[in-house]
Amino acid sequence: MCPSIQGKVAEYWSRRGVPGAVVSAGGKTAVTDSAGTFSLELPLGVVSLSVSHGDFYTFTTSLNLTSPKPFNIGIISLQSKVRAL
Repeated sequence: MCPSIQGKVAEYWSRRGVPGAVVSAGGKTAVTDSAGTFSLELPLGVVSLSVSHGDFYTFTTSLNLTSPKPFNIGIISLQSKVRAL
């Protein structure tokens, strides 16, 4: 049985969900919905999680999945590439 992870990708300052972000880990990929949420089934063990979107800097971290139970990783905050003048 593979563990399922869920989470939300949000803009760092506003905390608004980021739709269309690509979440990749353990050879699996998901795209965030209109609220910025995602879900992936991953293998047990250490996996590298990457979140990317054209308007934001890429976020990367490692996860150590030790249980087949569903796990909510919370909010992943992305910083915008756009700078205010």
